[in-house]
Amino acid sequence: MSAAQSKANVALVIETMYAVAADPERWEQVIEALDVPAQDEQATQGVASLARAAAGGGERADVGLIVVSGAGGAVACNPAGESLFRLRLGRIEARGLTFLNPSNHEALAQARRRLRETRGRQVIVKFLDEADEGPHFAYVTPAAALPPALAATLPSPSPRGEGDIAIVFPALETTDRLWASVRESFGLTPAETKLAARLKDGLSLKEAAEDLEVSLNTVRNQLRAVFDKMGLNRQSELVRALTQLGALAQAFEDPGARRASPTIFATERGAAETAPPVQLFKLADGRRLAWRDYGDPAGRPVLAVTQDLASSLLPRGTNALARDLGLRAIVTERAGAGRSDPHPDFTYANVAADSVALCRHLGLDGIQIFTNTDGAAYALEAALQLGDSATRMLIVSGRPPGLQAERERDKGHTLTLFWRRIYRNPWLSDMIFEMMRLSLSRAQFERYARAAASAPGDAAYLKANPELLDFIIDYTRESVALSARGAADAIRCAARPGGPDLSDLACPITLWHGDQDPMNGVDEVQAWLGDHVEAVRLFPGIGRFLGHRSWPEVLAWLAQG
Repeated sequence: MSAAQSKANVALVIETMYAVAADPERWEQVIEALDVPAQDEQATQGVASLARAAAGGGERADVGLIVVSGAGGAVACNPAGESLFRLRLGRIEARGLTFLNPSNHEALAQARRRLRETRGRQVIVKFLDEADEGPHFAYVTPAAALPPALAATLPSPSPRGEGDIAIVFPALETTDRLWASVRESFGLTPAETKLAARLKDGLSLKEAAEDLEVSLNTVRNQLRAVFDKMGLNRQSELVRALTQLGALAQAFEDPGARRASPTIFATERGAAETAPPVQLFKLADGRRLAWRDYGDPAGRPVLAVTQDLASSLLPRGTNALARDLGLRAIVTERAGAGRSDPHPDFTYANVAADSVALCRHLGLDGIQIFTNTDGAAYALEAALQLGDSATRMLIVSGRPPGLQAERERDKGHTLTLFWRRIYRNPWLSDMIFEMMRLSLSRAQFERYARAAASAPGDAAYLKANPELLDFIIDYTRESVALSARGAADAIRCAARPGGPDLSDLACPITLWHGDQDPMNGVDEVQAWLGDHVEAVRLFPGIGRFLGHRSWPEVLAWLAQG
């Protein structure tokens, strides 16, 4: 495949993700966009960088900051600000900012006037690149009003004069402090602001009209007014702009006006209400490993290895039930997920070594291991490294690593198709997961969860237990609270040839699997694990939700020792 074709594929997926952010009902289009041939990793390294840039990603997602004097000269900038400006807009010089698109000078002058006229704390400005292909939004604020945390990113000392302003470019973070700034900066009416908020939260125009109790024609007229005031052309651009701007709103929040319950990584619903606090363990290389400690501190130790796009959050009631059963469950967050730092060399063995280091630090022995879905390969590596300290393992709905060919039956299971195709093209994973992270809303979470429940038994279980959505939302939000890097690294790892070498594995394995699992059958898992499998239990009428439905049984099995 040529480089031009590869870039065309990236452009297609990027545009599709923006379209889905604007209208989550079009989620299946992501699956279609991913239906491209597998590509050579070396040939797509440059394209992968393009994908990360399109997602706003990279090794770090710092806030970019440039301070401009009243006369127009660049007073100071942090490294992220300089990099972002040079990449998107032009050059930074002592005598001033040199924009590739001259219209940006007018936009910046208007921002100065708006700040003076309104005595505002910040306004939002749309800058254009040289070819006028896409807007880049930023906050402009009086330099004296910069929050201390942002000001601290500038070189020291960096004096600021009376008329100095600061241009602040978004980093990839979350917020709920956007809409007042949008209304004030662009002159949106309250009705237009409410519509924009609902579109950013993942509602379609029809759903927004129903929620606002107005006609579809009314919201269409309001959307056109929003486009005119913000200088946009498409609904997907609106969602993209609001997502970018939302990344900075919390930094400008007045500490004295904060609510009693500030935003946290996960919502305070369901499992999060009774979960133990997240702890941080410093590894030998200086990285941090996030983990939770469930149950009885003196109980029989269990290492729980969760799936991709999950945190250390276990189902509601686990802490009390594990304590009653005499279990101590140690749950770690994979490198780059949740609050764990990324690993520079992400492999099954290296990631498992983080959990093993924690177990040894805690002095644990006689450890049982539980894992589900694609956590299986990491759990097996942990068992290999623990040696005789690992006594037995339970794998629920296990997923063998590596690429798996699409099957005819996959067509009825959109999430299965998504995983098959993202494994086939892991170079797109950075962009895909970062874009998903930016646009997550409850409406979209519900659609993804219902897509996961494509097997009849899973759909029936979700219908009977709708509160499961809260748990899925909580652990997924925790897993990508800071970055989607862990999810992307896991995809690249799973897509590589081979997996853990099980020849020296001494820990016996029990398999639990649902007979409706759309991803793979129990026979495939058995073929992967060979004679290390000691027992198999097939559950009728359930698929990938087996771990949720059978969680009390899982703990009971572990308690039996």
